[in-house]
Amino acid sequence: MSPETLVQYQHDGMKARSRGLDYGSNPFMARDRMPQVTGEPVAEWRQKAEAWLFGWLLENTWCETD
Repeated sequence: MSPETLVQYQHDGMKARSRGLDYGSNPFMARDRMPQVTGEPVAEWRQKAEAWLFGWLLENTWCETD
């Protein structure tokens, strides 16, 4: 997966947090996007899910320090 793609997932997580969504709203945790359903390699799915969460956590930290 390209670094640009991972950065986009991080950005998506940041946007979700800035809109007030909680960390449980990670789209990669949805049942229909899990590797058991999609057939995607677990390592690839995990990169996406963790990139999104990382972005969410960055934005969350920023919001909490305001």
